[in-house]
Amino acid sequence: MGLENENMKGLVLFSHINRLGSLSAAAALLGMSRSSVSKHLAALEKKVGSRLLNRTTRTMMLTDVGRQVLQEAHKVELALQTIEHISDDHQTEIAGNLKVSCSSAQGRVHLVPLLAKFLARYPKLTLNLQLEDRFVDMLAEKLDVCIRVGFLPDSNLIARELGTLSWLLCASQEYLDHAPALNTPKDLLNHRCLFYRNSKTSMNTWTFTSAAGEESVTVSGPLTINDPGALVAAAVAHAGVLLIDRGLLGDTIEQGKLIPIITDYKPIGGLPMYAVFPEKEFMPAKTRALINFLLQEMPAILNPKEGF
Repeated sequence: MGLENENMKGLVLFSHINRLGSLSAAAALLGMSRSSVSKHLAALEKKVGSRLLNRTTRTMMLTDVGRQVLQEAHKVELALQTIEHISDDHQTEIAGNLKVSCSSAQGRVHLVPLLAKFLARYPKLTLNLQLEDRFVDMLAEKLDVCIRVGFLPDSNLIARELGTLSWLLCASQEYLDHAPALNTPKDLLNHRCLFYRNSKTSMNTWTFTSAAGEESVTVSGPLTINDPGALVAAAVAHAGVLLIDRGLLGDTIEQGKLIPIITDYKPIGGLPMYAVFPEKEFMPAKTRALINFLLQEMPAILNPKEGF
């Protein structure tokens, strides 16, 4: 016998009737009419296929079947109360497991350094971070939060912007020593440029702004890679000019392995970073805690004070 919503309601109602001793008392407690309570009881008896109560004008006694059904009704009532407490705990207590997804490069550089602080703040949490460079289906993969970079397609997911990646144009000194002059963005047309490319995206239109206004160039080069870390390694190996999120450069600037170039022109069009999560009427406290933490901490990671 399947347990439908009306059956469940009838079982809880049956438990109330027995606890209070009459249909009228149960109706008063639940804000229902006595006739409505009577109909629910009759429907439950029909579903069970047997009378549950023997009633007279003054007494009400359980039948043998009624006693068995009452035991199960108590279990249903207790289960519903337990579920309510679990729901309340998930809304208020910051505990449990979080499953988070982020692209590999951005995760290593921007997200991982923050996680120790987050978990120290919420010691009842555990967090599983999936670093992967592919589209993930949040609902199918049961993810709590995804960190995504770039402009998002329309969806039923909710997104909170965490900040914008800050771009830097750079190259190695050895590359510059053997390359044509590089003083303005249009000079990039004469250079080997390194940029991100995969089967769907080619990030080779670079835009800059200066006192003279905005200028865009479509660059080219013999080497394109679909991994930002590999692009940095290629630039360090003197393979060409690179425009990339400065956070991904690590300490290559401080160590002199790469040098900022044409600094009078500021790269624009840095991609936004978002925390994305499923649309939920009641967001778990653990998810809200992570999102609020990232909103507070991530901007300083994405846009550190310029030291060059």
